[in-house]
Formats: sequence, C-alpha cells, structure tokens
Amino acid sequence: MSTRGQPWNERFLQSLPLCLSALLVSSPAWPADWSVSRQLTTRGTYTDNLNLDATDDRGSGFFVDLAPGFVVTGAGRRLNLNLAYSPQLIHYLSASDSDELNHRLQANARSELYRDHLFLDLSATARQELIDSLGPSGGDATNPTGNLQTTYTYSISPSYKNRFGRQAVLNVSFAHDGVLYSEQGNDSPGFSSQIELSSGPAFGALSWGISAQNDRFEFEEGPANSFGNVDGSLGYRFNGRWRVDTSAGYENNDYSSLNETSGTNLQASGTWTPTTRTSVRLGIGQRYFGWTPVLDFSHRSKRSVWTASYTRDVSSARNDRRKSEVFAFEDAFGKPIVPATGDTVAVRPGEATPTSATYVSNNFQAGYTLQTRRSTLGTSLRYVLREYEGLTQDEETASASLFWSRRLTTLTSSNMALSWDRGERRNTTDADLDAEESNYFNFDAGLSRQLSARTNLDLQYRFVDGEDYTENRITLGLRMSWSD
Repeated sequence: MSTRGQPWNERFLQSLPLCLSALLVSSPAWPADWSVSRQLTTRGTYTDNLNLDATDDRGSGFFVDLAPGFVVTGAGRRLNLNLAYSPQLIHYLSASDSDELNHRLQANARSELYRDHLFLDLSATARQELIDSLGPSGGDATNPTGNLQTTYTYSISPSYKNRFGRQAVLNVSFAHDGVLYSEQGNDSPGFSSQIELSSGPAFGALSWGISAQNDRFEFEEGPANSFGNVDGSLGYRFNGRWRVDTSAGYENNDYSSLNETSGTNLQASGTWTPTTRTSVRLGIGQRYFGWTPVLDFSHRSKRSVWTASYTRDVSSARNDRRKSEVFAFEDAFGKPIVPATGDTVAVRPGEATPTSATYVSNNFQAGYTLQTRRSTLGTSLRYVLREYEGLTQDEETASASLFWSRRLTTLTSSNMALSWDRGERRNTTDADLDAEESNYFNFDAGLSRQLSARTNLDLQYRFVDGEDYTENRITLGLRMSWSD
C-alpha cells in the first residue's frame, strides 16, 4: 500500500467526512428533509492481465475488493448537504504486497449562518486518477500498475450578500482551497476573493454588474501564481426568448508563460430561449491569448436531454481537479438520486498532467440521454486541446462513449458500455520529435439480479484494449444497502 512523505495531507482530508458529520449533527440548522443510506459492496475479480503488461508478458490474477460506504443528503431552510464516502480495500491473492486502500469522497455543504446575509460553503473530494494520462489504465483503480494515485481537493468559502432594496445586490466571498496528490504532482493551497455589485429587479429587462476577483495559489515546488481581473457587464432581455449580454474588463495575471499574461478582455453573446426546455447561447470574445468563442446548448424533453458546449479559457491541472465530481447526486434530467458508493469509479485517460503549468484549454463536450420506461441510452463526446503557456508542448485528447441499460424483468437488469479515448502529447518547437500517443478502447457488459429488497447480485465482463496491452476480466459482486 503506497503512502507519501506528507501524512498530514492525507490524515486531514481522510477525516473530513467525520468532521463534516459532527459539525452537521451538532448544528441547530439540521435540515428538515434528510436521508441516510448505508451501503456495502464486495466483489471478486479474475483478470488475464493483472498488471496490464504487454501481451507477451501478461500474467493472470485474482483480487477481491470491499467497499463500505454511506450517503447523507439533506435540504432545509438553512442547510443543504450532499455527502458520499466509500473506502475501497483491494486484496490481491497473487500479490498481497500490492494491496491498496482507495478513498472516494464527494462532500458539498451550504449553510446560512445569518438569514439572507451570511453563508458558508464547504466541499471536499477524493478520487483516483492516472499519474501519466498516456500510461496504462484498466478503466478503474484496481490494476496495480503503479500509474495510479489519489487526488484530494477541499474548499472553505464564507460569503456575504446584501440587497439594496430593489436597486442592487452586493456579493462578497472569500475562499481557501487546495489540491493535494498522494504520489506525484504539485500540492497547491490557495486563496481567492471576489466582490460583485449587480442590478436588482427595479431595472427590469436591463441588467448590469461590476466585479473584481483575485486568485493566488502556491505550489509545493515552483513559484506562486496569481490571477486578477476587473470587469463590467451589461445585458438586455428583449422578451422571454431573446437576450444579449456584453462585458469588458482587464486581467492582471502572473504565471510562468512564454507569452503575455495580462490584457483587456471583451465578450458579447446572445441567448435564445424558445421554450422553458430549450436554451442556445452563442458568443465571441477577445482576451490577451486570442479569440474565445462560446457555445452553450441544452434541450430537455420528458424522456431525453441534449447538451453541447464549447469554451476557450485559461486553466491548469489544479483548476480541472477542483471541478471534478466523484459521485453524482442528480441524474441527467436534474432529478435527485442517491449515488451507489460501491460502483466502480471510472479512471480514464485524458486528464491534464498534474503539474503547475498553465494552459489555454479548448474544451468541447456534447451528450445525449434517452430514458424510457425500461431502458436508458446515452452517449457523450469530448475533445480537449491544452496549449501550455510555459512549456513547449500541447496535449490533445478525444473521447467517445455509449452506454445502455435495460430492465429485463422485475428483478433482473442488464447493462452495456463502450468507450474510446485517444491522447497525444507533442512538442510545439521541434516538429522532428515524435509525438507520444495512446489509444484506449473499453467494453463492459453485465447482468444484475435483485435477491431481496436490500441485496443485488452482479455479474460483469470487461475487455480493455490499450496501446500495447489487452485485458479480459470477469467480476462477481454483491451489493447491499440500508436507507433511512
């Protein structure tokens, strides 16, 4: 079981679920509508390529994993809470010295400390990811390849809000957050502040806002980065279907880069909302690093959801980790769900290398979900181009996935999933250097049988085809849950 030479990081974040639970239990603002789900999942897996070695050196193996977990959700007048935690203990029968304990956590809490004025937001995550996004991956965190680590994030953010009658609204917020790695990567605590004054309902169809924001974070190895901007916005709603928005400001940033890091920013966009279920936003902007197109589309019907988006923005591995989600508390239709903490948490290629470097991120995503009385079908597409500012390299990733599930009988259901990922890392100054590439294909198929009101039996098959390896695995699992 691997550990790092900074145990306080892991001890602090691993204790967050207990700290949050104690805080909420002792709070007089405990939500009126809350639920607790206790879960336990155990699985046995046979694989013909345990370490994801090249085809000629592959070796089979058997491992078991145990994943107890709990989910606490609550919604009240002064407290909203979503908390899911599940440690996963993996024991390898043929290589017990590789036994691993994986922490999986998603915690989000918002408390109203003083009515309508003072708020406190808390969040924390823990999940497994690839150290090298082009390295071997079995699709989850169970293969002992040495290419896995745990990433932790946390955020503590008090905020103040005040309304000046119907004329304006003032929002002031501060945050302390951090991203920590168990093996490789630059740990980075940070601080941010934001102040915003925006129009109130008295202005009707006209909206305006003035804001200032400052972010600063320090890396364990390397210089500190800072990002600051001041901007003003002006918008107008012509009717229930059309509105336009504009903004202008100045950014003053300080980070390692071969190009400019500061300058003016301009943006204009239009939003078309033909119905309450459909929204299309198109826009164009200009910042110090170039043009910034904007696309945001969503359409929801009773049984289907379409989404598509494109953004071009400055980002980093740190920012991407802070936005990651481990367990989902809503489905594609926005309805609340209780996540199954024992389910496999996907670990797929395509994430940014965990360095302190800053990059311009070109990000396109699209998805479709169809839900009928007995079946759910979904597909997703993703393309990301990371243009590094302080390094002579670019990273490009593309992925596509398809999933399907169907209830065969009252007690039996089936599922299938296909995914494809392609990654490339290339040198931008020397075209003679070969780019590093990886291609990854994954196929899953399984059956689930409900044995009782609290127990399910699962049988799953997985095939993985990596850059120079393949894996077949069969898993038999038992899931149990108890809800209040």
